[in-house]
Amino acid sequence: MIETIKNIVKKWKEGTEYLNYGRDIICSWSVQYIKDKHIKQNQKEFVIFDHGCGHGDDLELIRNKIQEDPELKNVVLNLYGIENYPPFVEECKAKGIEVFSIDLEKEVYPLEDQSVDIIITNQVLEHTKEIFWIMEQFTRLLKPGGILIIGVPNLASLHNRILLLLGEQPTAQQSLGPHVRGFTLPDLKRFVEVQGFFEFLERKGSNFYPFPPFISKILAKLFPSLAWGLFAKFRRTNKKGSFLDYLKENFLETPYFGSPQNPANTNRKIKNFSNKHKIK
Repeated sequence: MIETIKNIVKKWKEGTEYLNYGRDIICSWSVQYIKDKHIKQNQKEFVIFDHGCGHGDDLELIRNKIQEDPELKNVVLNLYGIENYPPFVEECKAKGIEVFSIDLEKEVYPLEDQSVDIIITNQVLEHTKEIFWIMEQFTRLLKPGGILIIGVPNLASLHNRILLLLGEQPTAQQSLGPHVRGFTLPDLKRFVEVQGFFEFLERKGSNFYPFPPFISKILAKLFPSLAWGLFAKFRRTNKKGSFLDYLKENFLETPYFGSPQNPANTNRKIKNFSNKHKIK
């Protein structure tokens, strides 16, 4: 019976998968930030860093929107991303994105401190273990006032709640799957804001299983807390210091990378990147 229901639901949701990435949300937040900074503060150059850029779709969409806006014709975008899959690396390079093929969970991201205006991490964090190290790098890279945009599957989505009610594993986190973390908005906010380096600004939802695209878009806007995708925007505060201090102040049984039990070599520099934003 359960398998029959699952198959029916899968059939209903076919064609909605592209909505999981919430690219319109990420683009809208990014373009609005750039427009505000450009018009109000006359900032002309921006650095955007995509933490796991894949095909480069999010960065390309943002650049296209900027180029289409006559108010932003003088804006210059410097686009960077982390990606290790060779075909995707080549795609990104062809789109004018500078790619760093590094271990995003254990290496220093090769950009200067406080050199980035916008960081995007879209459908990446749920695949990672060393999330404290990742947040340390985000904290270091973002300018005060810069924004961090996070997109993850919503563990509290309607379909995940129903599955748990039926005694089934939620799709956001399954043993036979790639996700090792699950996120709800309250949990994500507590984690990102814990040390005072970030403040929460806004959340939106994207996709709404098991409904078709037209209905899904409407429901995700009306009930974002029940949508498939959780998208949250945070602002970098002026606080100085290290996100990894949390691991020094609070004992956690797991020796996360950067903890006193598993110290990170934060002095490592990554060379051979010919751009003005690299660590020198």
